[in-house]
Amino acid sequence: MVLIAVGLVMLGVIRLDFLGKSNIPERFTGHFKDKGHWGALVLGILFALAFCPYSGALYFGMLIPMAIGSASGLYLPAVFALGTGLPVMIFAFLLAYSAASVGKAFDMVSRLETGMRYLAGGVFVIIGVYYSLIFLGWI
Repeated sequence: MVLIAVGLVMLGVIRLDFLGKSNIPERFTGHFKDKGHWGALVLGILFALAFCPYSGALYFGMLIPMAIGSASGLYLPAVFALGTGLPVMIFAFLLAYSAASVGKAFDMVSRLETGMRYLAGGVFVIIGVYYSLIFLGWI
């Protein structure tokens, strides 16, 4: 019975609308999109804290005490910022200039996923019916 239920959900016969679609990044983006540079700064800080909490702990727990204890310590935060920010900037650059090809690949994967979901849902229903018939003793 579980296989049949899962297969019907995958086929779209049973809808699970009670789960809701809470998309927090879209809400933040919608709130800060008209704030200009300050909104972009706030979003960047929020996402950096969400994705890299270890960097914040490393920065404030280890790098700042090292910078205070060294004569040339003023360079350490700048080097740390360059080392952590440069890979992000390179990734953002590559993402921005390859968005068209990524969009095409995403469309192809999306169509493939839909077909595979229907195929798997059908297989689940067929196997569920088969096992149900065995359980009932009809086979």
